[in-house]
Amino acid sequence: MTKPHEIRREQDRRLGELMAIARQRFLDAGGDPRHPPSGLKGDDYMTDAERQEALTIARSLFNDEYIKSYLKNKRQNNLQPHNNS
Repeated sequence: MTKPHEIRREQDRRLGELMAIARQRFLDAGGDPRHPPSGLKGDDYMTDAERQEALTIARSLFNDEYIKSYLKNKRQNNLQPHNNS
């Protein structure tokens, strides 16, 4: 039986793969590597099927629990004094 962390790892790998495919298409079309496309439909260099798959995976990986945890950690880091030494 597949463990939940293995599923998440595979989803993360696939999402990265989809983003890499889109980025390569962008670069092949003459896009500036220093300025990524907007990411909006029609400017994301993904097919409809790839876009749907990426959204499904992202919603699974970045669910409400993940977002709450991320925001909590971000707030805590912003409250801590910064040491610029």
